Amino acid sequence: MKRSVLIVDDDSSVRMALRMALESRYQTHTAKCGGEALKQAEAIAPEMILLDIGLPDMDGLEVLRQIKILFPQMIVIMITAVEQVKTIVETMRLGAYDYLVKPVDTQDLYITLHNAFENKKLQDQIRIIQKPDMDQYHLDILGKSPKIMTALQIARKVSANPDIPVLITGESGSGKGVMAKAIHYSGSEKPGPFVAVNCGAIAKDLMESELFGYERGAFTGAAAEGKKGYFETASGGTLLLDEIDVMPLSAQAKLLGVLEERTFYRVGGVRKIDVSTRIISATNIDLEKAVNQELFRKDLYYRLNVVRIDIPPLRERGEDILCFTHKFMADFNGKFGKHFTSISSEARNAVLAYPWPGNIRELRNVIERIILLEEGDTLQAEYLPFVVEPVESEDSSTQSTDSIDYIEASRSLIQEALKRTRGNVLGASRLLNLPAHKLRYRIKKLGITL
Repeated sequence: MKRSVLIVDDDSSVRMALRMALESRYQTHTAKCGGEALKQAEAIAPEMILLDIGLPDMDGLEVLRQIKILFPQMIVIMITAVEQVKTIVETMRLGAYDYLVKPVDTQDLYITLHNAFENKKLQDQIRIIQKPDMDQYHLDILGKSPKIMTALQIARKVSANPDIPVLITGESGSGKGVMAKAIHYSGSEKPGPFVAVNCGAIAKDLMESELFGYERGAFTGAAAEGKKGYFETASGGTLLLDEIDVMPLSAQAKLLGVLEERTFYRVGGVRKIDVSTRIISATNIDLEKAVNQELFRKDLYYRLNVVRIDIPPLRERGEDILCFTHKFMADFNGKFGKHFTSISSEARNAVLAYPWPGNIRELRNVIERIILLEEGDTLQAEYLPFVVEPVESEDSSTQSTDSIDYIEASRSLIQEALKRTRGNVLGASRLLNLPAHKLRYRIKKLGITL
């Protein structure tokens, strides 16, 4: 859904020009006076208002004042025909995000709106993460299996030492983000903000400005007042650098300096800023191998790896699989108004035998789908997407001598399909008209060697 923008100007030609410039990118509404703007703001609650200062029925500053009383988080960008310093300062004091001067340049308009929405997105994230349900992130939620207990012992010790960098490793979906939050919220009764940054989602040429912020005019398209980076946003709290392995080498060098000196400069800045942030990094690859391939700085790796927490994959945590299954059942019972309370023995065996390549994230998604779509109080094996049919008993002694041995027939069919495709599982799945993930489960269950 497009973001909504309300254009307020008494000049119909200006309203039309702005609407034509924005309607392909945003859901646009218009108002020709202050009174109409206030009514529309209450009726449609736009995310942003482009507000002319000179309106016929009331001063634009008064409209801005009333909007900020009614909707404190609403973005307001002022439009002025004359760039008067005193007026502009007053609009900023009243809570306007920025201003544009008529005639409005289209590129300036796009850049200003983009920056405003990005700023709002970041502020919304901060408000959410600063008021978490801290109980959902205590360390015990990560499991009870021996391997995870070893990881938790390290996490409990490091949670009380925010100056120590932590490196969390593990497969995708294994719980690295949850571990990082648990360390953060277990370390203090007032832990400050938790800011998670996915390094893989940031363009390489923007990495430094996103992490460390920038000053006004640092580069083309920079916000007029500059911008705080994630390090400043996480001040007094925790910064999680997820997928740290994809960070470009130039940003790695600057990050190393921050870890060593506990200070940094914004892009284009000359003022030194102190770092008071816990640094947790996470990766799902072997960083030592990346270092050997010269894809990751050796000195940064050693600095990040002061304390390392390895999270084992779910397939190695048999004791936790059923615990998570019951937990997710309870969670989604509440969400969808269902009443699943137990797991059939066949489903239990299937859940424990499945390798869970997507780890906890995959298990959660599977249980969510089941609770949403199925009825009853027992999770059955046939509800599981990786089970072709209910799990057969290993004891075949009760089979009739005249009956077809279903297990052997299945094994023969799968082996023949794999032979024809020279061991290609995807090709065999197409021959058998069977989803590849289900075929892999049967191959493992039947002990077929590829």
